[in-house]
Amino acid sequence: MAKAQAQLVSLSFPPPAPPSARPRHAPPLLNAAALRTGVPPYSAGVLVSLLRDCADLHGDDTDHRVARRLAPQLHSLAVRTGLSRDPRVTCALVDLLARLGRGPSCARLLHEAAEDGAKDAVLWNKHVAMLAEAEEWDEAIAVFREMQARGVPADGYTCARVLHACGRAGALREGRAVHAYALKLALDAHPLVPGFLAGMYAENADVAAATRVLDAMGAGSVVPWNAVVACCARLGLVDDALELAARMSRSGPEPNVATWNTVLSGCSRHGRDREALGVVASMLKQGLRPNATTVSSLLKSVANTGLLRHGMEIHCFFLRNQLEPDVYTGTALVDMYAKCGRLDCAQKVFDALEHRNLTTWNSLVAGYANAGRFDIALELVELMKKNRLDPDITTWNGLITGYSMNGQSSQAVLLLRQIKAAGVTPNVVSWTSLISGSCHNGEYEDSFYFCHEMQKDGVQPSLVTMSVLLRACAGLALQKKGKELHCFALRRAYDCDMVVSTALIDMYSKGGSLVSAKVIFESIQQKNLVLCNAMLTGLAVHGQGREAIELFHDMWNSGLKPDSITFTALLTACRSMGLVTEGWEYFDSMETKYGVKPTTENYACMVDLLARCGYLDEAMDFIERSPIDPGASHWGALLTGCSIHGNLALAEVAARNLFRLEPYNSANYLLMMNLYEYERMYDEAESLKYAMKARGVDSRPGWSWIQIEQGIHVFEVDGKPHPETAEIYEELIRLVFQIKKAGYVPDTSCIAYNVQEEEKEKLLLGHTEKLAITYGLIRSDASRAPVRVMKNTRMCNDCHEVAKHISSLCDRQIILRDAVRFHHFVDGKCSCNDYW
Repeated sequence: MAKAQAQLVSLSFPPPAPPSARPRHAPPLLNAAALRTGVPPYSAGVLVSLLRDCADLHGDDTDHRVARRLAPQLHSLAVRTGLSRDPRVTCALVDLLARLGRGPSCARLLHEAAEDGAKDAVLWNKHVAMLAEAEEWDEAIAVFREMQARGVPADGYTCARVLHACGRAGALREGRAVHAYALKLALDAHPLVPGFLAGMYAENADVAAATRVLDAMGAGSVVPWNAVVACCARLGLVDDALELAARMSRSGPEPNVATWNTVLSGCSRHGRDREALGVVASMLKQGLRPNATTVSSLLKSVANTGLLRHGMEIHCFFLRNQLEPDVYTGTALVDMYAKCGRLDCAQKVFDALEHRNLTTWNSLVAGYANAGRFDIALELVELMKKNRLDPDITTWNGLITGYSMNGQSSQAVLLLRQIKAAGVTPNVVSWTSLISGSCHNGEYEDSFYFCHEMQKDGVQPSLVTMSVLLRACAGLALQKKGKELHCFALRRAYDCDMVVSTALIDMYSKGGSLVSAKVIFESIQQKNLVLCNAMLTGLAVHGQGREAIELFHDMWNSGLKPDSITFTALLTACRSMGLVTEGWEYFDSMETKYGVKPTTENYACMVDLLARCGYLDEAMDFIERSPIDPGASHWGALLTGCSIHGNLALAEVAARNLFRLEPYNSANYLLMMNLYEYERMYDEAESLKYAMKARGVDSRPGWSWIQIEQGIHVFEVDGKPHPETAEIYEELIRLVFQIKKAGYVPDTSCIAYNVQEEEKEKLLLGHTEKLAITYGLIRSDASRAPVRVMKNTRMCNDCHEVAKHISSLCDRQIILRDAVRFHHFVDGKCSCNDYW
């Protein structure tokens, strides 16, 4: 500072007082009056030196104020002396203004220099670098393109900066052009260019090109490798990040703690939590010591998966190595124990922490709220206030989530209104928590209501909101509403997100449009396991067993490792087509070939497959030899198979176990009652009715529903009659009369009551799916669109035959989803081939 003032003043004014006689931050002795008296000629070098000294004043606030006062005077001096046209002076002046945060002034200076013809290669390069450093990516690329058009050569630093801009702007084509330019001028030898070049390709998800660049660099610095790993982790390319880290261990620079921490962060952020444990194992194998960042990321993954045992092992590692938990690690421990259901441990860690921040408090509040212990959660909120910590929106969101997930939506809405009245604005997380809780508890209609209220409040749905709403559409099979949400996702570019794409596949599959689900699935280049599982499940419920098997092998060949959910979908697909041999092969090879330990659901799928195919003794033997205790799903599958094939002895064994495991599930009683009545054992059926009444078991009513325009029309057994019942029955009787001419014979065995055959035929007309199909034909005749009906119980044989005949008679496709699978009726045939 003193040097800058001495040089400036000694050229025009008497010598200043010595430094000891004046303040350190005295203003320069330069003013307009002095400049009017005539300014002697300055050299560009002197002015550049002055500008640089001024730019170096970045200490305390006083230095900054001095620099702000000097800058316009030096700029004025440059203009008066004619040195502003010198590129070196302009460059130094741009640096000074950029340091002071005057970006528009910098751009104006450079623009004026270009108009005056004084903008040489130095200034062009400076302009590109300045825009890139200001994160104005598109402008930096545009200026670089203009440089090339004017034939101005770029230097290595500029090339590196514009490559960074191409990466952050997603401009892969421009980045490749810059790469070619760098090769042409041999700028790739510049120390910064290769690292930024690899980063550009990684930012644009071209990991193969980035890897080639890194390989060409050799095993030198670990920094560019870490930068590419970080890009992959941030973009969700976790497999690529893992492969790069492994490649570094084999042939590149040795990965360090930062490398593995970056990979861990990607795993925890993108749902690859189980791989996180393998990352730490590789880290320890290399002899690296985990730090607090490692532990925090790993604890987040453990919390997401609920692997309490692993979380406790990490905590023990921390204690064994006498590591003092900082506020971040302590918060991660509290969050892990709370999410794993050990609130006692979470409380102990919380109490032992010397330093706590707002996030620490919020983690514990959310833990108690999610466990339904709202009294303690609210006490903690009051305690926060006493500790001079004001609850923020995250605090309230934790409580809203707890209320919603525990079925107390009304309380959640009340809290949301209270915080709004107190001046805290609910955000998209607040509303999404409310929507998600409703969806979790099967209150799908409330989910859409809350979404409408959210938009009225001026809050737009996020990616998470969209995936939850699509799940609600799948639950209700509301394909029209799902299509509206799909259009919304397309407008917002949400469809590029893997979670939303998975939810769309699930929604279309459960809504009966498997073709749309396949189109979305095929359009996604980088498929993950969750996405493939959703498509497998869709194929399974639509009875496309062969396609499901083909997809499974494609997954395996592409390197995707299946999990237990994959095999649940695969075995369900085998069941839908009666592929017993294939089902046995996949089940037997789960652990030996694919490394997946069978779960309770997998065993239940095998029982279901055997029982539905008529191998009832084998299914019973399988249950008895199973290494896990058979649950309700196992006995329920056996009972269903017995009811299909009429095996009363085994059905009674299954029923006794179900009455013990699920004493209040009416479906088990009703299945046995139907079986007894079919066998004409009316006394036993009456005994079960009495037992249900004595235990207070309410029978679940059977229902079917259909969507017409924006309305949902429900047809219930013994429920409120539809307003247009007379017209529906009139049309149904006409249709039955017509299909009888085509060979339809009513299957009265579906009616277990002890009544006359004529009465049984009348009772068959009252089946809810027949009424829903008929109403769909009446109200959608002009559109010729498929008639889509949803049913909560298994479709009976008679209704199945009627639907086949009606599809042929009316030349309409009928899509019906029952409790087992989808049935597509076209031209008198069903997609299930009469096996369901």
